[in-house]
Amino acid sequence: MIKNAVVLGLIFSAHTLAFDLENTYPTTEIKYLDDGTEISVPFHVKGEATSAVLGLINAKRARRFLWNDGWKVVTPKCDGKSSGKGIAAFYTQKITESPAGAYNETVATFFIQRRNTPDLDLPCPSDLNSLEAQVNYAMAAFTTINTANAEKQSMGLPHDYASFNFHLMLDNAKAVEAGEIWGYPKQLAQVDITLSENTHRLELAKKNGKPLLSAEYQRKIGTNTPLYSVGDNVVPSFNLPDESKIPQLSGVLTSASGWILPFVGKFTIHSPKSVTTRFLRKTQFTPIAVLEFTNVEGVALPLYDR
Repeated sequence: MIKNAVVLGLIFSAHTLAFDLENTYPTTEIKYLDDGTEISVPFHVKGEATSAVLGLINAKRARRFLWNDGWKVVTPKCDGKSSGKGIAAFYTQKITESPAGAYNETVATFFIQRRNTPDLDLPCPSDLNSLEAQVNYAMAAFTTINTANAEKQSMGLPHDYASFNFHLMLDNAKAVEAGEIWGYPKQLAQVDITLSENTHRLELAKKNGKPLLSAEYQRKIGTNTPLYSVGDNVVPSFNLPDESKIPQLSGVLTSASGWILPFVGKFTIHSPKSVTTRFLRKTQFTPIAVLEFTNVEGVALPLYDR
């Protein structure tokens, strides 16, 4: 068990207060899907759990998936030289309430920085053989990036260090269509997320049932703490729905009883025949830690104005 872990990270910070997201981020606009379904903006969700499996990737190969100009892959250094590694997060979300209904979802993302911004003094991703070292590395990295974004966050301005959300797979057609409001590249799929007392399991398959990925990890083996996450997501610029906006938005997640865990489990890619699994295989995604928001509440804010 990892003891005394503190989350201060990039988009995650320990917090003891309750957050009323509905009142903090009230509805400012209503959009409509093709069938007339109302989608409130900001987009509020509640769910059984949101899980972020954090891992290291091959930074050079990740660049092939970074389709937006003006950004580059966040790459830690070792002894002043590039480590060749990047930091990715593979999200699973079991959402029970949203304007588009309930859905299960996966999100493939990795950390990026705006070009011409200072490289961050991130820890070298070496000597991660112990579970405690893996969790401590992830938390230290997130702390560094969070600190770099603090000034822009306080001013409500687009962050210079963000997550590139380049492919999402989910099992609700309305939620796929709703994602177009922000330019999220969502794909309809079979997404089976099963939570037991001690295990989190994912089975991801194409819409026709062909398996893509299986993953599971042990729950409740780390630190139980309130979690609050705020950070910017960047979406592919070719999907931008409104030229008066930029492909970047702020998102918030909160849980009164979250978990910080080492990744103890299995992560198996069955087929690279999706953007998500092709990325995970090509970049040699290696899980090291998990942040699990149980009984999660979240909100996606509107795209920033240009």
